[in-house]
Amino acid sequence: MNECVIAKYIRLSQDDTVSESLSIPHQRLLLDCHIEDMNMPGAQILEFIDNGFTGTNVERPAFQEMIELVRCGRINCIIVKDFSRFARNALESGYYIEKVFPLYRVRFIAVSDRFDSNDYKDGTGGIDIAFKFMMNEYYSADLSKKIKSAKRVLMQNGEHIVGGAIYGYRKNDKGRWEHDPLAAEVVREIYDMALNGKTTAQIRNKLFADRRLAPMEYDYHKKGKDIIPEFNWTTRQIYRILTNEQYTGSYVAGKRETSRVGSIAMIEKPRSEWIIIPDSHPSIVSKEEFERVQEILANPKAFIAEKPVPSNHANKLRERIVNGERKSCAVPYGYTVNNGIWEINSKTAEVICMIFNMTLNGSSLRDICNKLRELGIPTLNEERKLTKGANIIPTCHWKTQALKDILKDEQYIGSYVGGKSFQDENGKFYLRPRSEWIIIADKHLPIISKDVFEEVQKIRSQSRKNTKKRDYLLYGKVVCGCRGYALSYGDATNPPVYRCAHTHANPAAKCYKMKCRSDELENAVMDIIKKQAEVVLNCVDLSGFRKTAVNNSQLDGSVVQLNSVEIKKQISLLSKQRQECYEKFICLEIDRDTFHSLKDDYTKQIEQLTQQLAVFQQSARKKEADNKTAVLAKNALSETAEPKDIVDALIEKVLVFPNNHIEIHWKFENFTKTEAV
Repeated sequence: MNECVIAKYIRLSQDDTVSESLSIPHQRLLLDCHIEDMNMPGAQILEFIDNGFTGTNVERPAFQEMIELVRCGRINCIIVKDFSRFARNALESGYYIEKVFPLYRVRFIAVSDRFDSNDYKDGTGGIDIAFKFMMNEYYSADLSKKIKSAKRVLMQNGEHIVGGAIYGYRKNDKGRWEHDPLAAEVVREIYDMALNGKTTAQIRNKLFADRRLAPMEYDYHKKGKDIIPEFNWTTRQIYRILTNEQYTGSYVAGKRETSRVGSIAMIEKPRSEWIIIPDSHPSIVSKEEFERVQEILANPKAFIAEKPVPSNHANKLRERIVNGERKSCAVPYGYTVNNGIWEINSKTAEVICMIFNMTLNGSSLRDICNKLRELGIPTLNEERKLTKGANIIPTCHWKTQALKDILKDEQYIGSYVGGKSFQDENGKFYLRPRSEWIIIADKHLPIISKDVFEEVQKIRSQSRKNTKKRDYLLYGKVVCGCRGYALSYGDATNPPVYRCAHTHANPAAKCYKMKCRSDELENAVMDIIKKQAEVVLNCVDLSGFRKTAVNNSQLDGSVVQLNSVEIKKQISLLSKQRQECYEKFICLEIDRDTFHSLKDDYTKQIEQLTQQLAVFQQSARKKEADNKTAVLAKNALSETAEPKDIVDALIEKVLVFPNNHIEIHWKFENFTKTEAV
């Protein structure tokens, strides 16, 4: 680095745009004037701008780019308008200004706060600087509360404060939602098909056959972008449309909020805290139709287009159920029947209680299945066979679906539930909607209290998605190699499978109905990791993990090899000598020619040492990375290491292609960027 490098850092958050004094041009002018007053001719000026980023965290692209250059030794000075432009977090501000920048000999200047780190070489700036850090952080917290309050007031008034309109609507000149004719027609068709008993998969296939643009494709089309439409709707997109209450004309907002100030993570709020304003905009479907669709989605098999007529036997059976008569074969797990009366089976009822209690304590369905298997508890079917005297060896292999059925069965709170299905004249069974079920409360002794049952239903409804996402080894890493979309994980089968959900309606797609078993994919990935780990540990250049050669630098014709500390000491000494030379020149102790000669000599030596320091630091970073890779490789071969920890540490993503072909993208180059199987 031949000249001094000054980095101007400018930040403007979305909430600062109302202030002219904080505008980007104003900050730039202020910093340029201060740099000019510093009288550093020949200095290289770099500019880093984060426009629209909060200062409550350091996850900002320009900020991170600047810090990376600092770590590479390519920046000598950072200048900002004030501390708040740099960061509004007291810990992070103090960490960089008091720890990181002094370590890399970087001068930090906050113009408006009249702070220059060169004035505090023997200290941290005092209590007033720390107080400013805290004031900036408290200001952000207070501002965040005020913004949330203001946004909530706008939402309560029915104002759409973020983004555009949902699919089916568009914003008019006044910012209100109105029908988008083409998209609204598609939404109407989706609801009509759902009301006629079509499943989400059948609706998806129909939209593909009719060449209806998917929501993202339609959005690109409206913006005039040239795309090749694929009409690849997904069942998830259709489900979201069918469950979005805003299609009834109701304004719905405030469903989520940030977990803390400066965080981008969102948490779901209970429905009681949502803001719902009926008749806020024109509806596409009626409220009655919407509610009917929700019933269909809750129990799709109970709603079919042409409902059959129950047989005479089915009608007579229903009359018996209404009168309280029950067949012994309908007794659920946990009960036995004695003279037509249900009695609690102490052995199996204990299992029911354990399943509910583990769910209350936060155990996942898979954890419960594993626990039941460890305890050697027979499954539902195995228990029935053993009760009948069958000579079998129970596998105790419980499935999550069996647990789901148990956890939602109201009969465990003492209510009798019947009439859920019927037979037609041909003997085929059909499900009834819940509104037609026969429910008799307090008909028999309960195994589970009503409070426990209701609490479990809340837990299941709130954590169902999270449990499904985080309960498998390759969570968030399996991607379709043809389309680039994340593969959906389904645990309805045993073992679970990964599927490409974006081409189910397109038989011409390469990944049409592509799926792979989770256990086979996980085993293949772990085998590859172990093989690559062996390659790393058996590499002929493994010595590079333990020692690093530092390039020699030539100073005044002699070769000198120094460590990092010695280099920094020499740079500091030479800088001090160069400053003393300048003072002697000012005091007329040496003439101009002698001053320039000495100055050039000191500068040359400083540049050479700085280059040597950069090489040393780069080599040290490489050594650190190599050592880390070697440690990860050893952990991958360890029998005690957790597979999930190994996968998260080493793998960026796993690409799955048809014909059982996969590619792994690694997080470290030493494991190679990709590995094909």
